[in-house]
This record gives sequence, C-alpha cells and structure tokens, in this order.
Amino acid sequence: MKRLQGKVALVTGAGRKKGIGYACAMRLAAEGAAVVVADLGSTTGPEIYEQTQGGELESVASDIAACGVQSLAVEVNVTDLSSVEKMIEAVKKTFGRLDILVNNAGTTIGPAPLVLTDPDDWRKTIEVNLTGAMFCCRAAVPLMMDNPEGGKIINMSSRAAHRGAIWIHAYCASKAGLIGLTRSMAIELAPFKICVNALCPGDIETEFKRWGWEKEATIMGKSVDEVAAEAAKATPLGRIGTPEDVAAAVAFFASPDADYITGEVLDITGGMGTRKVF
Repeated sequence: MKRLQGKVALVTGAGRKKGIGYACAMRLAAEGAAVVVADLGSTTGPEIYEQTQGGELESVASDIAACGVQSLAVEVNVTDLSSVEKMIEAVKKTFGRLDILVNNAGTTIGPAPLVLTDPDDWRKTIEVNLTGAMFCCRAAVPLMMDNPEGGKIINMSSRAAHRGAIWIHAYCASKAGLIGLTRSMAIELAPFKICVNALCPGDIETEFKRWGWEKEATIMGKSVDEVAAEAAKATPLGRIGTPEDVAAAVAFFASPDADYITGEVLDITGGMGTRKVF
C-alpha cells in the first residue's frame, strides 16, 4: 500500500546501509515517498565512523531510485546550522516541499565513567544528537508550514532515555532531551498540522550496536556473541530487533494513519519496557 504517494521525506544519518536510517529511507520509498538521504561526507568519533560516507550516500540514493521514486543525496553536518540550512534549500529547490523529516543522525563518543567523561566528548554527543535535531527542525519547519497538509517529524530517541545506560551519560542525556524537544514542538506546531513524535529503539542489530557490544564484551571479559545472546534472552520477544522493525514504526508515524497522533513516544524494544517474569 502506497500510503506516502506524492510525499517528500528527508532522513538524516542515512549513509550506512546496515543502519536504521537506511532502513527508514527504503521503507518510506516503498510507501511511495520521494526520499532525501543525508549524512556526513566524512566523520570522526567511534571507530565505526572513521571512514567516509559520501560515496555510500550516492549508493543509498540509487537504491531508493530503484524503488521507482525520486531520490536525492545530500552531505550535511547536523551540528552546523548553515550546513543544515543548505540541505533544506536543496530539498526545496529539487522538490519544492517537505512532508516528512526523520531526525535519525546520532552518535555516542568516548564512553567512560562519569568522573572520566571528557567534556569535549560530552559536548559533541549533545551537539549531534540533540542540537542537530533541533537545527534540522528549525530549518525544515518553515517549509512544512507552507504546506496546507502540514507535515510529520519523527525524532529518533532511545530506550536509554528512559532507563539510562552505563558509561554513555551524554548519549542518555541527549536522547532524553530529544523527548522533551519532541513534546514541546508538538504543542507549538500542532496549529500548523505538523505532528511531532519520537521513537525509542532498544537493542537493534546495527554496526553501531555491535560496536557497543564490543565495548561491553571487553569490559565484561566476554565475546561479542555472548553479549548479543544475553541481550536477546533478556528480551521478552526473544530476539534482537532489526532496522526494519524501526522503519515500520517510522512509516506509520509518517502516514495518514497517524494524523491524530502528536507528542507521543513509542518504544521499539521487543517488550523490554515490561517486566519479564518467566
């Protein structure tokens, strides 16, 4: 079912084919939307990000075009407002509208105990995960306001926003802040028919998650597979989530089926928000 026929979507952090952003972009394309994919041309931070992304962005855009919809690849640094504004200008020039914004770009830098947390690592994580999302919304909202049909903004928070996680204090704080931003924007933008919601994925099988498991395995003296198996066992549904699980929720919030839903936060955790008693 092509619920998003004629719509234009923008997904940040979509430059890695094993990531959540890529799965979201492909699902939105399958639903009929034209999709803009945005990511860094090059980056620093966790080891998995120490490689250029620009070339893969073009490949991602080609995959989207293969779905029979228009696509556009844009390099962006979400922590730089001028870069974000140029991204939105490219969307406006190419499509003349923006209906869906998925703020998926995120990172965690320098996991460490609180007393050893590097202030620069803290600032960078907040800048990418929270300030970056705000910049994207700030630049995109005027274009959505021009649309009498309004728009949809989906912010990618995390289960860690609710429960916390050891050694990634900046990540947890930034994702919790994103929930607050989501709810405040939902109130402000409701008169313009712009719905703003957030998703909180749990353990999702991505390069980013495997990097985290590697760190945990080193600390605990276990193998990565052992850590992953324990995570799956602790999940009521008995498995690790997939990027496509998250993409399905993004497609729902982006669709007309969610036109009367705003300011909400949806966990995608396989039941980890409940207490497992068996």
